[in-house]
Amino acid sequence: MINGFNTFLNNWHAGKSERQKLQHIYLLLSIAIVLIAGILSLFSASLGQTMVKVALFTAAVFLSNAIVWNLLQAAVLSKLTARAKRK
Repeated sequence: MINGFNTFLNNWHAGKSERQKLQHIYLLLSIAIVLIAGILSLFSASLGQTMVKVALFTAAVFLSNAIVWNLLQAAVLSKLTARAKRK
């Protein structure tokens, strides 16, 4: 099982860009916090609600990061590669 997990991490590291890895971590963190908030809400409702707010914040960071990267890709990076190809 550990070998399979190491293989998965190596493939993930080799096949994804830094931006994609960051987005995956944001999404995974948000989901993990929601799961933890569900468990914590069994013991303390206010603590669970606070954790859900943290999860919403990480989801907002995920979405804003995706929007900014897509705008940057469309507006700047694609034009830089087009200019480099023309030269």
